[in-house]
Amino acid sequence: MLEGFRVCLLSAVLGSVLVGCGGGGRGTVVGGSGGGGETPAPPAEVAQHNVACAALPAALRTSFTDLKLVSATEVAATSALPAYCDVRGTIKNNVKFAVYLPKDWNGRFQMVGNGGKAGSISFPAMVSAIQEGYATSSTDTGHDTTITAQSGARFGYDAEFGDEMEIDFAYRAVNLTARASKEIINAHYPKTIEYSYWNGCSTGGRQGLMEAQRFPEDFDGYVIGAPVNNYTRQQLSAPATLQHLYKNGIRGGNVLSQTKRDLVGNIIYNGNGTNYPGCDAMDGLKDGQIRNPLACNFHPEIHVPACGATDEPTCLTTAELTALQGVYAGHPTNSVHPLPVGSENIASGWSSWLVPDSPTGTPSLHTVMVDAFQYLMFQPDRPTFDYLTQLDWNSDPYQMEKAKQLYNATNPDLRAFAAAGKKIVMYHGWADAGVNPLGTIEYKNNVNSLFGGDTAVNSFMKLYMIPGMGHCSGGPGHNNVDWMGHVSNWVEKGQAPTSVIGTKIVGGVTSRRPHCPYPSEAVYNGTGDVNAAASFTCRTL
Repeated sequence: MLEGFRVCLLSAVLGSVLVGCGGGGRGTVVGGSGGGGETPAPPAEVAQHNVACAALPAALRTSFTDLKLVSATEVAATSALPAYCDVRGTIKNNVKFAVYLPKDWNGRFQMVGNGGKAGSISFPAMVSAIQEGYATSSTDTGHDTTITAQSGARFGYDAEFGDEMEIDFAYRAVNLTARASKEIINAHYPKTIEYSYWNGCSTGGRQGLMEAQRFPEDFDGYVIGAPVNNYTRQQLSAPATLQHLYKNGIRGGNVLSQTKRDLVGNIIYNGNGTNYPGCDAMDGLKDGQIRNPLACNFHPEIHVPACGATDEPTCLTTAELTALQGVYAGHPTNSVHPLPVGSENIASGWSSWLVPDSPTGTPSLHTVMVDAFQYLMFQPDRPTFDYLTQLDWNSDPYQMEKAKQLYNATNPDLRAFAAAGKKIVMYHGWADAGVNPLGTIEYKNNVNSLFGGDTAVNSFMKLYMIPGMGHCSGGPGHNNVDWMGHVSNWVEKGQAPTSVIGTKIVGGVTSRRPHCPYPSEAVYNGTGDVNAAASFTCRTL
């Protein structure tokens, strides 16, 4: 069976057609989707409706041969949640999933994505979905993070698990769960699903783009946040930044103290009083947000004072300057983007991902990436590999070809997707220190190149870059946006989003700010309430 899956994976890469690959159901056909991956034919319609919640495990008729419903439980309404049916099941024994079926259903299905390396069902996001009337589901993608041998990236250890869990994590489990969820939903309610949506950020963003590229028939609309779609490059972002900041390993401490990061961040935002005015006010308003960090033109060797013989809080030593320049540079030889400025001293920025304020803290970027190099990136696995000290930039990145083919959702060919009338609303925070926002812009630009520019792509995909927002949320930006509302209006009513409104609470007042489709930016008009969206205009600068 394992060899069969390898053949199927190879066929997906080569665009060939095989029968019985990847789908998990009867008569599955694999073939080109226009997105470069295999597309199972939709399962035969199972004419079955109005199956009661408790009866689902015994009564459900399905096209899947390896789907098992473990339980189906009625959950009474509370002050926070509507009444719903809680369904749990497995596919292929290892892929666990849950489906919530609200009593007052809006006729729509919303599947929610995972974070990190998955390994658990995203119950909080499912709760948010049923509060809005959606039937919803989520999967652990085929491995269980509570089992030590499968936690982190250990599920990718070929010597113990082979390739199966890696393929499930890469794309298969989401596709199978989406198809199984639809059959369960359609069996339980008196009518079939009207519209299906994907909602995910980070890993969930990668999963969504993978679905759009490989299985465009699964969903009608997608909310894609901060996608780690170039998964191999995301791993390389850890050594590209942390090798400069941690000269003696993670436990040896970082080069830049919180005081020095505050110094740099304050100069970036507010200027240095001499030869640099700062970036905060570039959009016409000084509000603790940088509208476009790429326009800052900040150079630490020019704009931050250098220390002389004495190390002071108001200057950078040679070692500190070198580390800072390395982080901002990325690794151009291996296409690791430079890190935009603006997240050095804000909440959810560097202190979360790169250099924790606690002297003994571990940066999140290291926590997430360290075992990916050991179990996911190379063939064969390297269980004792330390990327901080052992990564060879001249050879190791080129040993990740299998991982690229398996995990990367970078194919810009969305012609089948667009032709079918599907829609994507994509967003990324400009102050995201965990997943570089330039990667998302790169993907949008690649799609533009294939389709001939923004005009064509804007008919099915919009990208919003959110000033001051960290990874998926957090930071000083106006990052509370009804993304699902915008994509559903586009799919169901043909109302394409233009500027969208983001909110945050400022001094007990709800502040509203427009976010504009990239590459335009929201600029203050010079007059009017700074907390009112009408005081800003979208402009391409």
